Amino acid sequence: MGVIEYVTEEVRRQGHDIHTLDGIERVGWMLDAWSQALLWGRLKPELGDAIELGRMVEREKNRNGLRTVNVWVGDRPCPPPSEIEARLTRVFELRDEMSPLQFYREFEEVHPFVDGNGRTGKILLNWLNGTLLTPIFPPDDFWGRPITNP
Repeated sequence: MGVIEYVTEEVRRQGHDIHTLDGIERVGWMLDAWSQALLWGRLKPELGDAIELGRMVEREKNRNGLRTVNVWVGDRPCPPPSEIEARLTRVFELRDEMSPLQFYREFEEVHPFVDGNGRTGKILLNWLNGTLLTPIFPPDDFWGRPITNP
């Protein structure tokens, strides 16, 4: 699966209709962020990179960066806004001690953005995994929901 197909599938999985302007925009935004990760060319993403990618994948809702409101993922409350920066900093401090999948899960647990956390996380996962040009999906959903990967 190539990057364009991967990104299109991820946007679809996130509940956006890829045949409407809403979905098409989000595919474009995620591709822009993916391209930026490739252009940076660093071996590993830094905290500032993640924040910029989050802004890029959801340009309207994340334009101010880290979220300042409470959010839920399904029936699970995410950490309150007052804890996001410290938790995210800690995830990046421990980045080299984790596998790319562990890092991805920790990032998703923090859920630092209003929207686009999954899309941003998938870019970070593939960056750390060295698969930005041959992307992979996580093997399963970390919260007990079934997932089908191509």
